[in-house]
Amino acid sequence: MMPNPYYGVKNSWNDEISIRKEATMNRPTPSTRKINIQFAAVQATYWICFFCLSGFMVVLLRKKAFSSSEIGILLAVQAISSIFAQPIISSFAENHRRIPLKYIVDAQVIVAMIMVFVLNFIGHSMIAATLIFIVLGASIYSSLSLINAIAMQIANSGIAINYGTARGVGSLMFAVTGVILGRLVVIFGVEIIIPAFILCAALSMLIVTMMYAPPVEQEDQHDHAMKGGLFELISFFSRYRTFAGFCLASTFLFANHAFLNTYIPDVVDRLGGNEYDQGLVRSIAAFVELPIMALSALLVTRIKAKYLLILSALFFAIKGLLTFFSGNLTMLFAVQLLQIPAYGLYLPLSVMFADRAVGNRDRVRAQAYVNVAGMGVGMVVGNLIGGVILDHFSVSVLLFSSFISGMIGFAIMLAVLIRYRQPGETKLSGNSSPIVNET
Repeated sequence: MMPNPYYGVKNSWNDEISIRKEATMNRPTPSTRKINIQFAAVQATYWICFFCLSGFMVVLLRKKAFSSSEIGILLAVQAISSIFAQPIISSFAENHRRIPLKYIVDAQVIVAMIMVFVLNFIGHSMIAATLIFIVLGASIYSSLSLINAIAMQIANSGIAINYGTARGVGSLMFAVTGVILGRLVVIFGVEIIIPAFILCAALSMLIVTMMYAPPVEQEDQHDHAMKGGLFELISFFSRYRTFAGFCLASTFLFANHAFLNTYIPDVVDRLGGNEYDQGLVRSIAAFVELPIMALSALLVTRIKAKYLLILSALFFAIKGLLTFFSGNLTMLFAVQLLQIPAYGLYLPLSVMFADRAVGNRDRVRAQAYVNVAGMGVGMVVGNLIGGVILDHFSVSVLLFSSFISGMIGFAIMLAVLIRYRQPGETKLSGNSSPIVNET
């Protein structure tokens, strides 16, 4: 009988894999405090970049002579690109678990920096702008789900990570950036957002690279076979029907958010404000989110998470209605306090929900799907319809539409979660998070 010429090679390969796995598992873990500081820094720099890119993008595009409808289309194309990119990228991440998520995020940031640099040199070219926004959607706007997945990987490895506080730090930096960048835009012009984004993105990439990456289990071949395709997407939501309903509600809530956020320059202009006031409105909304995000992990130990999520959905609608009735800048500034029970409460709980609403092997994709439903589909609907409304109707119609969208999102959230009774535990500061295993 002929000896197997590959016998020794195979054993040698398996031995090498075992040694590498053992070395990874035995790698010293940084302190919980250090990891939480790292993740807070990641959130801070991401949201600084996000404001630099999105805070005055409408103003920049208008200066390049794009109409409201064209701007709505560009922002919708960006969100659509994010919709398609996130499941693909998350599936790639799950199928290549040896590649730490932080390196995939780094690659996305680099691509975004290049695109923003190119954007500075195009005029009123719809084709060029469309291509740039497609790539931006697939890069920087798709990276948030992976950043959230990094936190969940750390939490699921047994390290207590305070997501709410970290995200609150992100909101704080978003607020500070709004005030500073709003003043810089008034002084230097809206083009200042281009170099500001590139510098902040470079800093973000450095901090992400330094982030702790926990060891992850390798996926077996059966799991690989289950990934990908429209059939698997349908199968995914069939397996997790409560999660599917939650994503649908998130779509309408973020359409409401798009009406109020993307077109805030038009709302401020109607009330006699300028670019500085636009930045101030966004900064107030972001600043007041900080306490509730930091306390979210504590809140879910006092109040059932499903009620908090339903409450937050209701306040999305109320904020749209009160913005509709705002007759001056002072009232508009005051309405931003409703960001506390609306977006501020929803965001950390949605991340916890996505992590615990599905099986262990589906967690990265769950983060992607929540982001797709909200920041993707919801923003597409809001940006497209909002642009058309502004071109053919008025700001008042836009704001009332935000209220209607918020009420639909609230109704779906109420119907989906009111009978939900399966809480669970995660290592997010050792507190309960809303979970459901099936249905």
